[in-house]
Amino acid sequence: MSSGRVPFIALLTAATVSQAGTRMSNLAVPWLVLTETGSPVLTGLVGTAEIAPYVVLQILGSPLVDRLGGHRVALVGNLVAGLAMAAIPLAWHTGWQQLWAVLALVFVVGLVRGPADTAAHILLPPVAERAGISIDRATALSEGALRLAGLLGAPAAGVLITVIGPANVVAFDAASFLACAALLLLVPVGAGLTERNGLGYLRQLSEGFGFVRRHPLLRSISGMVLFTNLADAAMSGVLLLLWAERHYGSAGRVGVISGVFGAAAVAGTMVMVAIGSRLPRRWTFAVAFLVGGAPRFVVLALPAPFAVVLAVWGLSGLTCGAINPVLGAAEYQVIPRALQARVLATVNALAWAGIPFGALLAGALVEATGLGTALAVGAVLYLAATLDPFLRRSWDLMNRPAQVEVAEPDAGDALVGRSPS
Repeated sequence: MSSGRVPFIALLTAATVSQAGTRMSNLAVPWLVLTETGSPVLTGLVGTAEIAPYVVLQILGSPLVDRLGGHRVALVGNLVAGLAMAAIPLAWHTGWQQLWAVLALVFVVGLVRGPADTAAHILLPPVAERAGISIDRATALSEGALRLAGLLGAPAAGVLITVIGPANVVAFDAASFLACAALLLLVPVGAGLTERNGLGYLRQLSEGFGFVRRHPLLRSISGMVLFTNLADAAMSGVLLLLWAERHYGSAGRVGVISGVFGAAAVAGTMVMVAIGSRLPRRWTFAVAFLVGGAPRFVVLALPAPFAVVLAVWGLSGLTCGAINPVLGAAEYQVIPRALQARVLATVNALAWAGIPFGALLAGALVEATGLGTALAVGAVLYLAATLDPFLRRSWDLMNRPAQVEVAEPDAGDALVGRSPS
């Protein structure tokens, strides 16, 4: 194996391990709260407690990533997240079963994961270059690693919750963060470092916001994905759990559904690894999102047999596997390397802005109107959002530079098509 590929493999493995643990705790912690309190609102509050600081610190911590380097921030962030997550099962087994303690600990995890995940994103292009891998293939492989984590983590959580209890499952997430930190030691320390520009903290933040505000594609991505992420957070944080609990009385079916979705998504991503560089980015993204979104909500709202639910989620997973490879490659293409930490953090934070409220709003909506109505609302929201790439010209900028045709770019479009260098 080429020595240049070792850091790339280590980075993908770290992402896989960490994401697998996170997917396990994403099911285990809400299930812990749901079974202890019986409240959909409190169950949704757990997701909000972690995601809200995650979103805010993605932006506020991005200048820190520039100053300290992606490698250092990712390493320290995973260490702290691992220790905080380990405290949850420790507290549970010592009889200190307090909801506020769980909320405080997941809040800490969200605080450190925001900058750490931004740092991991900016490590990918230089590590891929060192390995001689194109950015299209690198983003597809990276997404495949995350999809594989979902394939392994969620079904394992569904089984282990039944066997050993949700508190013990959270310990696996703690171990995954620590393993991720260890794997990052194989990535060069200099990866993710950018030149010091001498700007103050607020000026650095302003540059990131300004670039996104002026760039039509990044504005479109941020707006559309905000609504789809809001709906996805409602689904994963509350709706799917409640559907399984009310129809089958356990979390086992959630693990099966998530496993089928994850396996199909891995297959879809591997297709992108093989042929993604030859597909038109805009239309691949648009069709994949349309098929992969609203149908998941519709099938749960209907009195459909479990086999039909699995089939719909499998098809959705297959198409969803194409979304993030296309999105990531386009973002790395249009954002200069020196701005990637701040601009990617801004785009991600804007796109994730609805996530802290997704589970909470879903819980409140279920209590007010019922599960079926909440699923219908999610389907309509998703469908409306995923029609946008079919309608607006700004999405043409997602294509590779030779394919982009924009008649009169304004000042904010001056860097469109510029490869990260």
